[in-house]
Amino acid sequence: MTKTIVENPVEREAMRYLEDQAYAALLKHNEPVRSAEIIAEIGNEDYSTKLVRHILAASPRFGQIDRKWDLEVRYEDKQRPLERILTEIVGGFGRPMTVSEAANDLSSVYERDESFYETVVARLFADETKYFGMSNGLFGLRDWLIDPTYDDEADIIFYNDLDQTMIDSLTAAAAKIDWASSDIADTAKAFIKAVKSPVSNKMLDLFRWRALGEKYVPEKAFDQMFNSPDFTWVSDGTWANKDMVKNYNALLNKLADRLSEEVAEEAPAAVTESAEVAEEAAPTLSLTISERDLEEVAQIVAAKGEARMPAILESIFEISPRDPIYAVAAEGLSDAMRADSRFTWVGAERWRMADTIPDFVHAVPPALLITELVFETPEGERLDVELENEGLEGGLDAEIHNPLVQDINDQDPIGEGKTSAGDSIKCTLTRHHKKQGTFPLCQIPAGFLPSGTNLIEVTLIDGEKRSNVWANSSTGLIYGMDAWYSEDMPESGALFRLAKTKKPDEFEFVYNKDMEPLVAVPANRLQELEELGEEAKKADLTTFDLMTRIMPYHRKGIPFVTLFTEINLARRTTRRLVASLLSSYYAFYQRPKSTNWHFDEKKVDQGFKKAKRKYIRKG
Repeated sequence: MTKTIVENPVEREAMRYLEDQAYAALLKHNEPVRSAEIIAEIGNEDYSTKLVRHILAASPRFGQIDRKWDLEVRYEDKQRPLERILTEIVGGFGRPMTVSEAANDLSSVYERDESFYETVVARLFADETKYFGMSNGLFGLRDWLIDPTYDDEADIIFYNDLDQTMIDSLTAAAAKIDWASSDIADTAKAFIKAVKSPVSNKMLDLFRWRALGEKYVPEKAFDQMFNSPDFTWVSDGTWANKDMVKNYNALLNKLADRLSEEVAEEAPAAVTESAEVAEEAAPTLSLTISERDLEEVAQIVAAKGEARMPAILESIFEISPRDPIYAVAAEGLSDAMRADSRFTWVGAERWRMADTIPDFVHAVPPALLITELVFETPEGERLDVELENEGLEGGLDAEIHNPLVQDINDQDPIGEGKTSAGDSIKCTLTRHHKKQGTFPLCQIPAGFLPSGTNLIEVTLIDGEKRSNVWANSSTGLIYGMDAWYSEDMPESGALFRLAKTKKPDEFEFVYNKDMEPLVAVPANRLQELEELGEEAKKADLTTFDLMTRIMPYHRKGIPFVTLFTEINLARRTTRRLVASLLSSYYAFYQRPKSTNWHFDEKKVDQGFKKAKRKYIRKG
């Protein structure tokens, strides 16, 4: 990869700023870590692994061991004096350290227990000619501060290695600041804002010394500024304000984009102009997945039970979605993970440890099953029979395909009768699914949820609330919905919406107390239907009998969907059976220009229409 030449001094400052964050992140680890782990420790997801790798590789403060990063100072020559190495440890960090942090790094150098060095470090930090103490148990290098013990300003400038040209350029702005103010941070804030660039601590010390003379204490000034939220101490000995840090991050993002573009531009350079050679060279972009790599994958996925492919590739191979190789690498690693029984792909780019998938997502709750009941006359004639489509009347051959009457084990084949879902869909909840915490996939248009595997894990969100649910195309159910079915939702007919987000496996759950009128059932009516269901069990009532009990309640007629809903609240049955009974018995009819169904009790004795017998389904 072509080395990026940094000519912009502000960009160099930004890179130093990221170096400091990476250094602080590595101090928390006693062994080398990957770029992705450094980013996670920093807590800024905008940083790419390529950016971190680029900046750390160019810095003498870091070393790379087996695709991982560590602090170069930890590999110092053990024969060198301990005092010298301690100074280099604090200087390499470029920030104040605690006794424990310094002792930890010394233990890495000498490969001895940290506790052994804590007493030694505390004694060495007490040497005020080399170090200065701060609040919160921190210690810094005396070299970061001005030494004001000389007789005149010329000596102070000379022996503190200050740049006279720089002093002259800042003097005009410094003249407007009250350096004698007790609010050291406030004066520095005004000065840095005025000069619009980071300022060295020694330069600030000089201007304060000019105002205060022998009364000035550099250690206290440094401590106050270090603990101020208005400043960031950079390891090159300068202070930056909030605006500068914001600009640093913006520049780092641009650098990350530039690095990605350079890789994209250089990728074809390794391939000749011949298309045939290009095709042969393509496999060089693939990854060789070792058992060790898969062990690392297992550690990453097991840490949270699940992980996404981008995070896995960034953590182990430092390949991000910005990289040209990403798609090939993701495919190669996915193939390796599929072949490993420890992992299960659960849709989109999400992977799980196989043993973390709950057992209940593979089974249909018994309460959702439709039990086929057989009723016969004393003469052996079968009752409650289903008809072929040709025998259905009143538009019922179309009504039975309404999603509102389709359910688990009683649905159209997947993909049939589905329309384009768009960015959101409406979902109607029925009582048996609310009680089981499930939802039927037959109400979800094909293509709305991620595809490619039978079991898909998706995340539902509503503001701060989020939880995962499972969609199993083999069982036809979504599991885990009980976390979203609130008590204020009606038992039957609640209407909620699922809306797509930027992530293919995350959806917004929206419930505004809307209702689907064809499926909504008042609480008092619900109780009556439950009682009817109990009576049906005891008296062995046919579905026809249930319909003759239900329909008189609706004197103005009842839509097919509502009738089907009420029957299923009493006893689970199929949509085709309800449609067949409406079409087969003289007691049920429709009025002209109406799609509602009515019941004529006087015609119950007329029974089954003989003309329908030829349409009875066999088997």
